[in-house]
Amino acid sequence: MKSKKTEIQLKIIHKLRYLRQYYNLSQVQICDILGLNSAGQIGNIESPKFKQKYTIQQIYKLANFFNYPIEKIFLSDKELEKSTTEVVNDLILRLIDYEKQLN
Repeated sequence: MKSKKTEIQLKIIHKLRYLRQYYNLSQVQICDILGLNSAGQIGNIESPKFKQKYTIQQIYKLANFFNYPIEKIFLSDKELEKSTTEVVNDLILRLIDYEKQLN
């Protein structure tokens, strides 16, 4: 089965799922945090079978909720060792890449 998400989208979703599970939160609780109507939306986001993904705003909200630096969601530890300017540039490029839709 081919994924409906890009590699970067899958990596971000994996990190957020890990944080959700680490804090022992259900998809319903994440739905409530994000103000979504249906926990099924989180299931669709976490599944590679569906195109749905977290928005940048939702990622930002979850990063704040988990008190987790957003740059750690988008960048690797090695990328975070670079200069501040390089980290900012890499983060912006990663955000742009994340937002791209699959054809």
